[in-house]
Amino acid sequence: MNSWIHKAIAKCEVVLPVGLLFASLLLTARLAEAQQTTFKGEISDEHLNCIQNPMKAPDEIKNKTGCVLYYAHFVKPASKYVLYDAATKTTYQLDDQDMAQPFVGSKSVAVTGTLDAATKTIHMKDIKVP
Repeated sequence: MNSWIHKAIAKCEVVLPVGLLFASLLLTARLAEAQQTTFKGEISDEHLNCIQNPMKAPDEIKNKTGCVLYYAHFVKPASKYVLYDAATKTTYQLDDQDMAQPFVGSKSVAVTGTLDAATKTIHMKDIKVP
C-alpha cells in the first residue's frame, strides 16, 4: 500500500506543476489578448518627410502616397512605415511592414495590436480603414 501511495504522490508531483504551467500560459494569453488596443492615424515614412510642409521628396512627386513609397523603396537606407497620429503628434513603429504597405495613402487607418511601450512599437494583429 505504501508503494502505491508513493507512486501516486510522485505522479502528482509531475502532473500538478505541468497543469499549473498550462493554466498560467492560458492566463497569460488571455491577458495579452485583453491588452490589445486600436491605434488610429496614417501610415507614413519613419522620418515624417511626407507629413511635413513642404514634403521632402523629389520635385516630380506631388502626393503623400508617392512620397511615402519613394522613401520606403528608393532611398537607401530605406525608410520604414510608421503609424503617425496627428492629433497627439505621436509616431509608432510597426512590426509588420508588409501588412502596413497596402494602406499607404489611406487618410486614416486603425491598427489593432499590442504596444511595446519601451520601443513604441505596435505588434500588429490587424489593420483596416475605419
